[in-house]
Amino acid sequence: MQYQKEVVRARIIASALTEFEKHGFLDAQMRNIARGAGIATGNLYRYFAGKDDLFDAIVKSVYQSIDALITDQHAHIHHNQGNVKLVVKDIVAKIMLVFTQHGRELLIAADQSRGSKHEDFWTVLSGMVFQRIRQEMQKSADDTDDLLINLVASGFLQGMFTILRNIKEPRRAEELINRMLIFYFDDLSNRLRSY
Repeated sequence: MQYQKEVVRARIIASALTEFEKHGFLDAQMRNIARGAGIATGNLYRYFAGKDDLFDAIVKSVYQSIDALITDQHAHIHHNQGNVKLVVKDIVAKIMLVFTQHGRELLIAADQSRGSKHEDFWTVLSGMVFQRIRQEMQKSADDTDDLLINLVASGFLQGMFTILRNIKEPRRAEELINRMLIFYFDDLSNRLRSY
């Protein structure tokens, strides 16, 4: 019996992924999810308390993974002393790891979470990247304005996620992201320095 519950739960999650990708959290319908899973709508509520609970089950692990990876990276990278490009390259590698494992869920969290308790995903992710860039720049005694650092961090992330949304071949996506790293972070301190 337990096996049957796991199979039904997996079908619900698969159907919900499709529904949330297509319609976002706000416009997703539980009846569509139930239909896609091949169960009655009432039966869906035996597995998940509601749409919030179901959405949370899909994106929570991605949210936690990103937070843990960037926090872990922050705790262990001390040898880069002011090398923003290396820090961002490591952040990219960690986001790509999550994307490789949970790509659909990551894009749902980033693009389709409006109205859910995870709607701040993009703001939180952007803020974490901003903080890491800022800390690295401070190590090199750089007095760059926080607004400029924030613009660089959010612009880079927007570009990276645009690539992830549109390029299906991993090597090509990685190539484009590496080009963006050069564009955004080569000689960043000098380019942002006030004159």
